[in-house]
Amino acid sequence: MRSFSFKTISLSILLTSIFACTEKGCTNPYASNYSLSAKKNDGSCIYSPGIKLIGDSILHLPVGSNFIDEGAIAIDSDGSKPEVSVINTVNTAKKGTYTVQYKAQLNAGEVSVNRKVEVAFERANWLGTWKTTNNICSTFFPDSTVSFVVGDQDGLIQTTDLFDQYSPNAKIVANIFQQQISIPQQYIQVSNMFLSKFSAVGEMNDAGTIIKLTFTYKNQVSNSAFGIPGTCVLKYTKVE
Repeated sequence: MRSFSFKTISLSILLTSIFACTEKGCTNPYASNYSLSAKKNDGSCIYSPGIKLIGDSILHLPVGSNFIDEGAIAIDSDGSKPEVSVINTVNTAKKGTYTVQYKAQLNAGEVSVNRKVEVAFERANWLGTWKTTNNICSTFFPDSTVSFVVGDQDGLIQTTDLFDQYSPNAKIVANIFQQQISIPQQYIQVSNMFLSKFSAVGEMNDAGTIIKLTFTYKNQVSNSAFGIPGTCVLKYTKVE
């Protein structure tokens, strides 16, 4: 009895495997009735003619990044895949909303589909080293080179080398929103006797290569409200 049961089970497994390997159906993944379990195409595939995007219909990219187009695919009623032409206006070197259009000629006529690409400024655009060549502030002395790194929270960047000459390793925090930057009021110790109170606002150009910062400051004697106020406008160019 045990031998019979073992043979019966083995035969059942063998027959199941054979039938599974020969299961027929539509094996074309582009067909509307595509069957995952079918191992052999029986000619039953049904196609819905049209064109569709590969990937997302809306992409968000930072200025200066690379745009990798995943394309689109067109299917005709007979299952053929007509050639898809592309009109691509995306320029990631400049912020803006761009459109990629895909077209194909089917037996029933032309079809098309669009992908929207939003190119905008992100925190990554602010990171790196920036250098100014017009450091002409008379009583306020930020360094000619500044390196921004990621801040402790979203929307923040920071630097420790903006005032290296007079206040080494002073941590300066800045808020950013797209092209805008704001350095809230804070202090740096210039010497044993003098303290500088300052803040700044600025904007990045559309190409993400230049920052214009306007500093408002007051150099004052430590522990005193007395001091010399002023403003200073600096233009920084990204070097890496």
